[in-house]
Amino acid sequence: MSGKTVSYGLESIVLHHSFKQVKGRTIKIDCRERTHLGGVNGAGKTSVLALIPAFYGEEPERIVTKASGKLSFLDYYLPTFQSLIIFEYRRHNGLHCAVMYRHSQGKPCYRFVAGSAEETFFSPEIKELLQNGASADDVFAALRQRGIKPSKMIDTIINYRAIIQRNQKLLKRLPADARSLRALAAEFGLGDSDTQMTNIERLTHVVLNKHRLLSSFKTMICETQFENIHQHARPRAIDRKDLIADIQSLSAFAGEEDKIRECLRKDAERRAILEQTDKTVANLLASVEEAREKASELSDQKERLETERADKQAAFEASDQQLARKIADYNADYGNLDGQVAVLYRQNDKYERDGLPELAQSFDNLADYRQRLATAQADYDDLTGKASAIEGEFDREKQAIQHEYEKHQAQRQQRLREAENALTSAKHAYDLKLNSVATDKVAAVSEYKDTRAAERSELTSEQARLSALRDSPGQTEAEQKEMALAEQASEEAAEQVALAHEHRLEAGRKRDQADRDWKAAQEQVLQMDIKVQELEDRFNELQKQIMPEDGTWLSLLRAEDPDWSQHLAKVVNPALLHRKDLAPTQDAGVAKTSVMGWQLALDNLPVPDFAASEDALQARSRSLDEERQAAIKQRTEVEREVRRRHETFKERAEAADRLETEFLLVERTRTNAVNKLANVRLRVKDAQAERAAQITRELETVEHKLKAFDEQTGEGIREVKAGFEQQRQDMLGHWAEQQAQLQSTIDQQAELIATAETDYKARLKKKRQIYDQRLSEEGIDPKVVREARETLAKLSETVENIVASEDQVRDYRKWREQEWSQVETLTEQANQAKARCEAATRKREERERSWKEQDSKLKAAITEHQQSVKRLREQIEAAATVLKHFPGETLAEGFPGNMADLTQELQGTFQKLEQLRKTVIGTFDQATAILNRYDNTQIQQAWQKLSAHRRGQMGGDAVPDYEESFKLARVPDLRELLDTDIPQLRSALIDQFVSEAGSLVKYFDSLEVMAREVKAVSSLLKRKINTDQQIDSLSDIQVVLEPRIYEDETWQPLKEFVEQWQNWIHTNRRSLPSDAIVRRFKLVTDTLSDAKVKESVESMIDMRLEMKENDRQVVIRTDADFLSASSTGLTYLAIMTVFMGLTRYLCPDFNTRITWPIDELATLSPNNISHLSDMLEANNLTMISACPKLDRSLRKFFENKISLKQGRVHTYESSQSTGKHSEMFARVSQDAQPSQAGLFADSLSGGAKS
Repeated sequence: MSGKTVSYGLESIVLHHSFKQVKGRTIKIDCRERTHLGGVNGAGKTSVLALIPAFYGEEPERIVTKASGKLSFLDYYLPTFQSLIIFEYRRHNGLHCAVMYRHSQGKPCYRFVAGSAEETFFSPEIKELLQNGASADDVFAALRQRGIKPSKMIDTIINYRAIIQRNQKLLKRLPADARSLRALAAEFGLGDSDTQMTNIERLTHVVLNKHRLLSSFKTMICETQFENIHQHARPRAIDRKDLIADIQSLSAFAGEEDKIRECLRKDAERRAILEQTDKTVANLLASVEEAREKASELSDQKERLETERADKQAAFEASDQQLARKIADYNADYGNLDGQVAVLYRQNDKYERDGLPELAQSFDNLADYRQRLATAQADYDDLTGKASAIEGEFDREKQAIQHEYEKHQAQRQQRLREAENALTSAKHAYDLKLNSVATDKVAAVSEYKDTRAAERSELTSEQARLSALRDSPGQTEAEQKEMALAEQASEEAAEQVALAHEHRLEAGRKRDQADRDWKAAQEQVLQMDIKVQELEDRFNELQKQIMPEDGTWLSLLRAEDPDWSQHLAKVVNPALLHRKDLAPTQDAGVAKTSVMGWQLALDNLPVPDFAASEDALQARSRSLDEERQAAIKQRTEVEREVRRRHETFKERAEAADRLETEFLLVERTRTNAVNKLANVRLRVKDAQAERAAQITRELETVEHKLKAFDEQTGEGIREVKAGFEQQRQDMLGHWAEQQAQLQSTIDQQAELIATAETDYKARLKKKRQIYDQRLSEEGIDPKVVREARETLAKLSETVENIVASEDQVRDYRKWREQEWSQVETLTEQANQAKARCEAATRKREERERSWKEQDSKLKAAITEHQQSVKRLREQIEAAATVLKHFPGETLAEGFPGNMADLTQELQGTFQKLEQLRKTVIGTFDQATAILNRYDNTQIQQAWQKLSAHRRGQMGGDAVPDYEESFKLARVPDLRELLDTDIPQLRSALIDQFVSEAGSLVKYFDSLEVMAREVKAVSSLLKRKINTDQQIDSLSDIQVVLEPRIYEDETWQPLKEFVEQWQNWIHTNRRSLPSDAIVRRFKLVTDTLSDAKVKESVESMIDMRLEMKENDRQVVIRTDADFLSASSTGLTYLAIMTVFMGLTRYLCPDFNTRITWPIDELATLSPNNISHLSDMLEANNLTMISACPKLDRSLRKFFENKISLKQGRVHTYESSQSTGKHSEMFARVSQDAQPSQAGLFADSLSGGAKS
């Protein structure tokens, strides 16, 4: 810029006893114009550049980061109390100095001094103090003595920044100090009275770091443009996770509440049944004892019956053995006789097979056979002799044949008649004997029937008796008594059930009414919560109006425009009054009735409530506070009433549960009574049926016996008849044989007669033929001779055989006379022996049958006793098995009863108890599983306390959690958990969740505000930052800010949760959040814990630099993009263009010159440096740059060229000037003489000049 242009800004920097390189020296660096610092690495160039942001009020610790053993800003730049950093700057009224020095409390402090450094700090008197090592306080004291009044000590960098930059917001930051700060700003601030700037310290600090330009710029934008944004802190994930676990555990447990309530009722029922079972156990124990005695008695009776049976069996066996011996003897006799008869029959069969009967007949006819043989011999001899005197001989032979025939035929006729007479006599004797056998059979059958008639009469009488009993079995007296008692017990139990049911219904109505009262009170609490919240909101809103926050428009209106309620308040949107981002300023030249250029008759509008006077607002506040406190008090009373009604509900619920349990017990008693009555009826019916069945079986047995008796009688009769029939058959057999023999004799005699007659006639015929032949032929026919010879041989053989069998025939006839003649007698004796054997056998069988009947009755009695004993023992065992489930001692007095019924009742009770126990244990395990599923939750901790207390009651830590007795003992603790702990936890968790959800809503709202603000700032930067530049290759340079929150994974879950929550909370203020709410809340929690967007504003903003480079779109997002750009120089110039526009946006006063510290400018090309210089000059900006070596091509761009060497400042001046930069050196050489005017008080430290 030309020297004629008015320019206020930094003129020079004076370091006195500062950092290591200039320690013990005082140096001055002029920087009013473009300045270059040269020097070797480590000479202190960058340390000097870093002081530029410090002049504008940058935080010292940002300038020097104390890390990795580095010194702090204080220890580095102000190592001693003599150390001073003097910034000499020009205001509209001349030069002033801003001084940094080390305070005794170990912090940097600031003072302002009116006047130049030459006139003040380096006047002869002060200079001498500085040379002598005076402290800063001594120097300020000396200045006061000379009439130069330093400002008061500024001990905070913020106040210093507010003063030096005339930052109105910072000046008003502390109302108590605002007046004094504004005075200091007016006296020492940069520029003139119209100058205001903000955040220049941040901008100059950003420019200094070339390698982190973009990220530092973004940080500066976030820190400066969003400083008024109140960003709610992200809720702590760990707290929310604990809350989620608490709610989920409570919801899960609440989901099982009905089951748990039912479990509690069943446990109460189980305990009551256990108490009621004591009487049943006592009765069953007494019944078992009685049954044992009865079983013992039945066992004794069984033993007696077994002894009686054994005795009778022994007697029967002895008698049976005696009869068996008789039967054996009879059977032996019969066998002997039958054997003899058999031997005779076998011998007879042998004789018959040998043909002895025929031989005997032939032997009796031997004379005939011999006569026939003689005749045949004579005939044969005649046939073989000479035929002489044929006719005479024929006559003689004829007469002889006739005589012989008649003689022998008469004998044969006599023998035939004798044989026929013998047959007739034998037939008569057989008929007489056969009639005698028939008569004996009838007599024997009649006698047998008479012997069995008495026994059959007994069986018939028993049959009639049993038939009568079967038709009407009836009930016994004991059964009638048992039935009456069971019916009475059933009726009494039914009456108790009806009474208990009435009481239960009444208790249920009272409980339901208490529940409705409790819920109505809860609804009142909810309404009171809404009312209190509304009053709280109104009260807080009123407090915000009474005491607005600093930086809001309302705070400025109250401070600077007391009459604003009469004009602006009537037309302004009240929501704007509490915003801090509007940067309001009052234009004194505009009429107060003017609105956006319009004049309004505001007097016609009333003063709104929010613009009332402070006294009116305070009065309203007190009234509203009283109303609020009254509402809070009323809510407290309603909450107390809720607790009282809850206690009433708990009491009535417990009473209803107790009566429900009692009802279940009496219902169970009635059921047992009804079942017992049914069992008694069934048992009586079964007993009757059993008796009827027994009678039927006995009747069937008797009928079977009667039938068997009749069958045995019939069989006996048949056996008697069979004996006589056998005798008759034997007689028939003998008769048939005898008749056959006699008839055979008759037939043989008749045959002999017939044969003799035939032979006689044949012989006469043959004689006639022979005679005729002889007469006719005088010879004999050979055929006739052969026939005669054959007849002779046959007769000769017959006679010889008969003669030869004479001994056999005689033996046969002797056997027939001596032995065979006894066969009939022996047969009769055998039949008699057989009859005796059969009679003895029948007697034995009858005795055996009688014994079997007796034995069957005895065995039935023994079996019945044995079964009774077994049944009793089984019942005793069943009872003992059931009683094992009730091992405790009973205190009730027991009375014997029906053991089966008692066992069944107790078994049913046990099954019911087991069912209840399993149900209770199962529900308890489910409940504890839910409690243990959510580890370290409040409900689990409450449960652990209850469990620890219960464990202490049961014997301490020795009781394991899995022990069922411990589980059952802890079941009542579930009621305590449900009725006491959970309501408290529920209320607390609801409040906590509402608070956490509210924090999320606030966090969401702040994010939305942030997002809107980011868009607003981005738009503002586009409008306010002038990116007009003079670089042909670049165009359309702009800074774009976008909120990153929309892209973060947390945004959508958070948004959905907030929307759902706001819809849900209005109607569910006193309810636990729904599962959907909790799921979304958990999703928000999980995503927030892993969110990429952090809590800082910078993490929520995405910034990019957009430009066109040679018509090519270029986007720079990060420092890495900047360093890897195709043209780093152009990109740098683009960023500098933005910085220049931002500088003039932050400092609109064009007369105020801003100094930029730029490090290592030599990395840019001369052409780009030229562009940069022109743009800086156009914006009244100057720069101070540093690099180790100043190239020839860069020298023309700097008016001041300074070199730091060994703590000394070397200033070079040019010998000539050319062109536009006429004040610059054309050349700088190593042997150039330094200007004496460029050296500053080197004598303070004794340094040499160059």
